[in-house]
Amino acid sequence: MEMNIELAPAETKIKKEMKHFMALTVMSIAFGGIALAFAISSITVNVTALKTTDSVGLLNSFSNLAISFVVAGLAFWFIISTAEVMSKFEEIQEETDGGKNPPSERLTKRIVHLLGLYREEKPQIKRMILVSKIAGVCFFVNAILQAALLIISFTAETGDLIFAVGGILVSLLMGMVGLFLPSSFQKYSICWDERIVKSEDAEKKFASLMEDVQ
Repeated sequence: MEMNIELAPAETKIKKEMKHFMALTVMSIAFGGIALAFAISSITVNVTALKTTDSVGLLNSFSNLAISFVVAGLAFWFIISTAEVMSKFEEIQEETDGGKNPPSERLTKRIVHLLGLYREEKPQIKRMILVSKIAGVCFFVNAILQAALLIISFTAETGDLIFAVGGILVSLLMGMVGLFLPSSFQKYSICWDERIVKSEDAEKKFASLMEDVQ
């Protein structure tokens, strides 16, 4: 019982970190999907615009198409990479949640597996944090632009006003989520960096000990 009480704070902290990580992963996939949708929409529009005979218009369409294809490719790659991280993370959850080992062993196993995941996927996790921040800023900018357009072209039509305000609120909400998630997870990523350093020090000490024994 005393052992379970001592483990409770550490287990609660790890579960909280895992919830933040899952939220960051889900939102990263969502932001990647939005970017991919915009890129595909731009490709569709510019392919249609290729019918023009204007040389300047054709040049603009080709350049926009090139940029759209690059963005679509990057967004698709980002979604796949993030989905792979999520898959590995869900495997860790299933392994640790379904085990019949004592609480101390389950917690240790979970920490070791999470440490390995963070070490292996650290570059992608940093990209997820960066993309979430960029998406948050873009949504805030979009909300400001929508608000400015609403003020400039304000009419008394209630239906249009409701949709416009609704769009602004959604953009603000997505912007807050996009900025909050990476900021809240960043403090956990610092903890995992420290844990990696400590684990590497422990590995070196163990290796040194084995050499002394030999």
